[in-house]
Amino acid sequence: MNVGGSSSEKSSKLTSKFDSKRSSAQENHQKAPPIPEQNAWKTVDHTKPRTAEKPTLRPLNGNRHSPPSAAANSRRHVYETPAKPNSLYKQSLLPPDQRDPALVEVEANKGKSFLKAQYKPGWIIRGLLHEQDYNATSTGSNITVTDRFRSDTKFGPVYTKYRKMIVLAMFEDHYLAIPLFTHNGNGLAYKSRPDEFIGIKDHRARAEEGLLQQSRHEPLVTEAINSGIHLFDVKSTAHVTYALSRKYDLPIILEGQLTRSSINRLIRLFNQFAPTELKDRQGKVIH
Repeated sequence: MNVGGSSSEKSSKLTSKFDSKRSSAQENHQKAPPIPEQNAWKTVDHTKPRTAEKPTLRPLNGNRHSPPSAAANSRRHVYETPAKPNSLYKQSLLPPDQRDPALVEVEANKGKSFLKAQYKPGWIIRGLLHEQDYNATSTGSNITVTDRFRSDTKFGPVYTKYRKMIVLAMFEDHYLAIPLFTHNGNGLAYKSRPDEFIGIKDHRARAEEGLLQQSRHEPLVTEAINSGIHLFDVKSTAHVTYALSRKYDLPIILEGQLTRSSINRLIRLFNQFAPTELKDRQGKVIH
């Protein structure tokens, strides 16, 4: 008994089944949407230069072949308008009898900002120092002797001066500096604690005029001074216990630096005065 039928019958059934699938596939292909023209393959003509098909860009500010764009015209005044002179830094253009002495000093000491990585202990710098006018505070009056370094504010008189300082130590966003004073040319003659000061000797000065030991500490010595810096006053002293905190962003003038042995002595002297243990109001050490 032939359960599956003859072989000729089986082959004819398979052929008819395959033909029906092929015809249905062709019908589906004919019904498919056409391929968009932008996605079709293009024949590239390699005989043309590579830049031939690139769009031409018009320069922002224009040239002799094309006018400037509207955006460039709208910003033209920003670049073509000459900067207005700043009266604060143009005092040298005025006749000598019309110059403001304080502003002349500002112009001569504009300085610049240095990066944190550039600072080094022992740098001798000059920068603006603003302080409350202690003369007015001590006398209880808001009026002091007329001084070109003094200015009045709504909080009271402020004393401002370009002060020489010695960089002592650097921290994350500020540094410590020891200021130098001449005390109106008197040196330490009227100071009750002269040991809190140390003198400084300009290495460019002659031996007979460049050394004046005003306290028990041997004066510091400069190693290098930039050109254009005047000789240091022999009465100049560094107030060791009066360290100042200053931001790196503040402009300064780099005048020079101390010798390595001098900055090491200054650091040791500062550490001697710095308290190693702080006490509370009862005099007990805080641990």
